[in-house]
Amino acid sequence: MAYLMTVMTFLLLLAGCTAAPPVAETGVAERGGQLFTQGQNQDQNEAPACSTCHQVVSGQFGFSIGPNLAGIAERAATRMEGMSSAEYLRQSILEPHRYIVSGYRDIMYPDYRLHFSDQDIRDLIAYLLTL
Repeated sequence: MAYLMTVMTFLLLLAGCTAAPPVAETGVAERGGQLFTQGQNQDQNEAPACSTCHQVVSGQFGFSIGPNLAGIAERAATRMEGMSSAEYLRQSILEPHRYIVSGYRDIMYPDYRLHFSDQDIRDLIAYLLTL
């Protein structure tokens, strides 16, 4: 009986000594919208805002260097076989040269990986999925 009490006490103590909670698995769309429009550390010329090259205009075409991102969640789901919208968007942000949308050139800023944390990327994807 004493052994059982010791083991139970140890398990209770161990449960109270857990590590800090992990970074959120999902993104915060509002923060992602800020990254989209403001970029990261613009005053230091680090990562440009996505809105520098992409527009979000539903049902219209206008001049932009990159594809119009209105409705991107639906299109992203069909771009690469076996990839979800979120997976495709992650790859497009972190490895922009792997898939180039027809009609556009391979000129997307390639270094978001260096300036955005994993949480930044999740936030940005959460925002894009709302468009």
